[in-house]
Amino acid sequence: MEGPDLRPTFRVPLDLTREDAVERLRARLVARPELHGRWHGKGRWAEIGVPRDERKLWSPVLSLRVDKTRWGSELFGRFAPQPHVWTFFMFVYGAVAFLALLGAVLGYAQWASDEPTWGLRAVWFGVPFLMSLHGVSAVGKRLARSQMRSLHTLVFEVLEELSDEVEGADSDRTGADRPESDALAAEE
Repeated sequence: MEGPDLRPTFRVPLDLTREDAVERLRARLVARPELHGRWHGKGRWAEIGVPRDERKLWSPVLSLRVDKTRWGSELFGRFAPQPHVWTFFMFVYGAVAFLALLGAVLGYAQWASDEPTWGLRAVWFGVPFLMSLHGVSAVGKRLARSQMRSLHTLVFEVLEELSDEVEGADSDRTGADRPESDALAAEE
């Protein structure tokens, strides 16, 4: 059964300082011709998308961030819908939740004053609608699974190149013998 995680994530420890990891990762991303026009970044952040001709409404974006840790750094990756899709989804979700809550408050006030409780209709329509929105997001994530896997594979290929570049890098910690991330493995 699929968990409630709307935006799957993964973390990869790196044996580099954060500044070194950002610099080397950015250089590896720039050097890959298949990524031209598919990624952008600033500072310790980057986003990688699918090729423009393969994009659909449900196509994911992989956001990457390099964090400082006590052993060096860590690459944090999160899959999400395209920003405009995510913003619309969250707006609709918030608006319907607000209306359902408003209906519940109004319905309670009507019930407490022995009035007809027509305000509760917002709850009766809102809750199933919110559940269906969650179902739609699960369907979108399932449709985007192959694109998520290709982005995931691409990032780990870049990390393997990075690991080969660094002398004495511990390949287990940079993902050379990686299992699939929990976020992607949980979807099967």
